[in-house]
Amino acid sequence: MDVYRGDVTVIADGTEYPAKADLRSWVEQRHVAAFGPTEAWVEGAADWNGKLEVRDEEVADMMMHAAERHLRMPDGRVGDFVVSRRSFDAGLLVIEGSGDPPF
Repeated sequence: MDVYRGDVTVIADGTEYPAKADLRSWVEQRHVAAFGPTEAWVEGAADWNGKLEVRDEEVADMMMHAAERHLRMPDGRVGDFVVSRRSFDAGLLVIEGSGDPPF
């Protein structure tokens, strides 16, 4: 499992917003039973999720309703995500990554 905590840039419908991120990624292990005495574990696709903290509730609302959302890491790598939950009293978003983790 990989972990990233730190600054990121969120691009929502073409507008950039600074954010703090707490992200995790992992690779699922799938069990494959063989025809015979041996069994195997095979690596599956990588998944990632986490939390984003933005400056205020208004920015969180814009990100939640954006048609396109991208997360850019400090090294330039980019990943797409969807917002799964939001805190209505703060600028906190819970996200699910789409595709390979950018960290």
